[in-house]
Amino acid sequence: MPDNNELSEREREILYLVATGASNKEIANTLYISTNTVKVHLKNIFAKIDVTSRTEAAMYAVNIGLVAPASSGQTSDRTAIVDAEKLTETEGIDVSSKGLRSAWSQRWFWIAGAVVIGLVALGFILRGIIPQPAAGRTPAVPAVTTNLPRWQTKSPMLTGRSGLGVAAFGGQIYAIAGEAEQGVTSVTELYDPDDDKWASLPEKPTAVKDVSAAVIGGKIYVPGGVLQNGTVTDKLEIFNPAEAVWESGAPLPVPLSRYALAPYEGKLYIFGGWDGVQIVASVFEYAPDLNRWVEKSAMPTARAFAGAAVAIGRIFVIGGNDGQKPLAVNEVYQPDLDIETGQGWSEAAAMPTPREGMGVAGVADIIHVIGGQGSDEEFTSLGYIPENDAWQPIEAYEELGSQMGVAGLGEYLYVIGGKLEEHPVDTALAYRAIYTVSIPVIINNQP
Repeated sequence: MPDNNELSEREREILYLVATGASNKEIANTLYISTNTVKVHLKNIFAKIDVTSRTEAAMYAVNIGLVAPASSGQTSDRTAIVDAEKLTETEGIDVSSKGLRSAWSQRWFWIAGAVVIGLVALGFILRGIIPQPAAGRTPAVPAVTTNLPRWQTKSPMLTGRSGLGVAAFGGQIYAIAGEAEQGVTSVTELYDPDDDKWASLPEKPTAVKDVSAAVIGGKIYVPGGVLQNGTVTDKLEIFNPAEAVWESGAPLPVPLSRYALAPYEGKLYIFGGWDGVQIVASVFEYAPDLNRWVEKSAMPTARAFAGAAVAIGRIFVIGGNDGQKPLAVNEVYQPDLDIETGQGWSEAAAMPTPREGMGVAGVADIIHVIGGQGSDEEFTSLGYIPENDAWQPIEAYEELGSQMGVAGLGEYLYVIGGKLEEHPVDTALAYRAIYTVSIPVIINNQP
């Protein structure tokens, strides 16, 4: 076994948190560091202790006494999560489908085998260090969640809309503006998953459609959009959930709608879209602390109605329409590389079929593409695994439509509103993107 004395104090802190089930984001919040810094530390930790997954790292932490398995009558308020790398965190991806039979299928086989071996090994470890229950007592058994429905229907929005902005913050979902049956609206609504209820919030000052929303620093940013009269606006309006008020930010350099939007490292990035005259390839970065927009390197492909999501420290801009046809393109933007070299764009595996107007969001470094419109009307949803650069169909849901809002919250993707047969809908759906196996542990505070 590697010598754990090689680990620094910070690395031991991170290993401890991994073993107690903390995600990279939770670790970052606990230690006041960025998620990228957490990833760098994990890479170093894995190399030092000679493991390749969080499961093995958790087992190592148990073995050296950094954390201990729960004995009878003692449990912690956290659980060590068996995830066997990022791919096993996403059983929502149907790995048995015919879509990917190459590297993905093989990797899944070996990862599944590793999980089984790891659990068996952990069983032997626990058997040796946990006192056996006295006669007549029932030993604690780790809880395993299985056979849960992937898609769940939730309470509908108060106002059905398409082309709306949707964002997750503070354990709740915000649905902002869009186009209702009566026309472009400024309605803002809040969904609480715990109560499965919607509530009205102060309306957005400017009614718009064909927008997106993103969260930075506890505020929700909604740039641009199409007004009731059909013109495109350059306004940036910001909702502050803590005070339930709307604020104004610096206007966009040009009016934009139908863009792709992504927050990254405390900044907002807006990709392409429609400026009222043409479809554009422009990229703009907004810094909230400076309240300033800066133009960045343009996308290789001009398009509108694309989607953007962050995974493995990069922004993936997927699909869209170039003004003549839907696209399958998948282009990758790295802001740091753009600053250093001026060459921030690269190409990744295209979608199996062209698509526009989809909902796009990432969960656990897997990007989900939900619904949309394209040449293949049977296509509904896909999962993209950046580490493999591979696409995989996920479980279908009938009549998803297009121009909906999608946001990740915990282990779920929430799919809100959209358009079906040219009519806005009030649908709210939850897709379970992550399944976990939990092993109760107790915390050993001894160094």
